[in-house]
Order: sequence, then C-alpha cells, then structure tokens
Amino acid sequence: MKGAAGTEHLDLVSEYGGNSIRTWSLHDADRILDEAHALGLTVTLGLEIGRPAWGSDFSYWKFWEVDKKIEELRPLIEKYKNHPALLMWGVGNEIKEYGGGARPVVFYITDKVAKMVKEVDPNHPTMTAVDVFSQNKIASYRHIMPNIDILGFNAFKTIDQMFERVYEDKGWGKAYMLSEWGPDGHWEVTGTEWGAPKEMKGSEKRALMEKYWGKITNDSSMLVGSYVFYWGYKYEATNTWFGLFSEEGYRTESANFLKYAWSGQKPDNEAPDISDMFIETTQGAVNDNVYLENNAEYIAKALTDDPEGDSLTYRWEIRHEGNYFIERDGYDYSMTDYTMDHLIQKEEGNSITFKSPKEEGPYRIFIFAYDGHGNVASYNIPFYVIMK
Repeated sequence: MKGAAGTEHLDLVSEYGGNSIRTWSLHDADRILDEAHALGLTVTLGLEIGRPAWGSDFSYWKFWEVDKKIEELRPLIEKYKNHPALLMWGVGNEIKEYGGGARPVVFYITDKVAKMVKEVDPNHPTMTAVDVFSQNKIASYRHIMPNIDILGFNAFKTIDQMFERVYEDKGWGKAYMLSEWGPDGHWEVTGTEWGAPKEMKGSEKRALMEKYWGKITNDSSMLVGSYVFYWGYKYEATNTWFGLFSEEGYRTESANFLKYAWSGQKPDNEAPDISDMFIETTQGAVNDNVYLENNAEYIAKALTDDPEGDSLTYRWEIRHEGNYFIERDGYDYSMTDYTMDHLIQKEEGNSITFKSPKEEGPYRIFIFAYDGHGNVASYNIPFYVIMK
C-alpha cells in the first residue's frame, strides 16, 4: 500500500498516486468507504477496542465484559465485510496506552477480537497497530496474537528499530506494515530548557520523510505497505507538527513530496520555504532557548523563498503553551488552541512587531507563508516570558 492515515482530501490521495487510506474507528465509515471506492482507493478500517471506546471504567480483567463488547462488534463486521473498498481490519491502535498497559491480557483480548473478525469475515486480513519500543513485547506478539495477520508499527524516529523487531531471531517474522509514519514525534526531539519540544521547519520534515521513504521502499520481502501520518489537518503538540495540510486545506512541502514518492511526478508548483526565523532581543537575533521580558516590544523576522518566485503572503500567530507539559512527558504535550492576536502590533510581510505577554510562562510564535497556488510553509519558535 501507498497509503494515507486520515479521512480528509481523499481525492488528493488518488491524484498523487496513493492507493489506500487508514481509519482508526468506524466513525462515518459508510461515507469513507463509498468515497474511497469511487476514487479507486482501498481502506484499512479501524475498530476501536478497549478504553475509552468501551467505557472509561472498562476492565480488561472482566472477561464477561470483554465478550459482550466483542459481540457488539460482530454485526458491524457483517455490515462492512463485503464493501468493495475494504482492504483489511485495523483491530485497535496502541491499545496498551489506554488503561491496560503492556500486560499480556491486553494483547490476548486484541487477539480475541481478531478471532471473531476472522470468523465473520475470513476474506480480509486483520492488523493491529503497536509502537516499536519493546523488543520483549514484540517477540511475544506472534504467540499471543495468532489471529493477527499483519502487525502495524506506528514508527517515526524508530523506523530502524522496526526492521530489527521484525527480522531478529525472536522478532515478529511475518507480514508487517507501517501503520503510521512521518516526521519525528514531539516525544522524540530535543526540547528547550523549559521542556517545549522543538518542531522542525518544513524543509527539514520533507528531507526526513524522503530519508524514511527510502528505507520503507527498500524492504520488499515482508513489508506490505505504509500509511503516512497525518493526511489532513491535525492538532497534536502544535497545529502544524503532523498535519500534511493546513487548517484551510493548503498543501505543505511534505504533502508535495508524497506526490513524487507515490507517482514519480513532481507537483506543478512547490510550496514556499522558510529557511530561518528569529526574534530580535538585547542579546541579538535568537531562535533557540528564547527568553523575553513580559509586556515588552520585540521584532520577529523570517527568511523566506519560493521555488517558482511566487509572491508570498504571510500570517503570524502567537499561542500560549500552558505550563502543565513541563511536569509531564512528551506524550501528554499539547498547546492551547487559541491565538493571542492582540499581541501583534504591526505586520510587515515576513516581519512583525509584537508585544510579549504579560504573564510568565511558555509561548510559541508561528509564521505561515502562502504562495497563492494552494501551498503553505510554516515555522515556529518556542519562547519563555519572564517577569521584569
């Protein structure tokens, strides 16, 4: 599969040379399956199992509850098993993260669901998505989950480890796929002195995805395909980290790369490039571990270019990151969803004058560059406000 994880912009998956999409649940399944089929795409259809889908108080150790929940899925498998777009069933997604932990019982229940699915629909394979981290867990998967046909890895920076987990002596040793891949996750990158993860700029993400794509396409023995994450707009860590499209639906550099990766054809018009960004302070122009005094005036600038020389327009944002992530690990990190537009005093294209927030804490400033041809580039800098 040359696939996209997500349910937006399905027409572009097909146009760019992709052939499959992945969902995490049955939400809106009728529309998604019908639309995918009309576009010539297949679907790995997700089944939500365990918490929170089965209830926040669901217990994996109450087997009568497990059996009841599994039987509730049976008519849904019957409903969709003959849809022409259905490729395989996605039986859960990293379910150990949702209340069960890495205990064998969690994977045993995953296998029970997969067994029921195969009883109802013997014509489509089953897949479950896991992370790559534990060698010991993956070594046991093929014994605990014999009804899982394909193991999906949600692998970002851990792609190399994924290959090891499949091919080592006690590895999975069967068909596998990349159920999610993309730029390194916010839990995998370096952070500022106060713990905010540093997001790569668009050109760095594209280069990294090109590198990972080379690794993915180099294995033709047991790797059945991949789903890039995330095909659409997604708010995780920041509003630009994983999404291959902006909130308005504009294409990023990474989205354009996938057209070339999937079809061998370059896009008619490439996205802009933001090569650098900095904030002018009394210590000079800085963009790493930036500390600003509260309620003071600063200038932010970005260095931008466009491959075709298109005239660029810009939009700036300042967002509060919240303090809670400092005490928690990267998996729990996500900034606030509101912008602080009142702080922006003057915009002059790729430069703005802004006032720092009055309250101490972590913030982030963003720039978006648009080329007028449906493409966008973005870059952001975390900064920390201290009291005068």
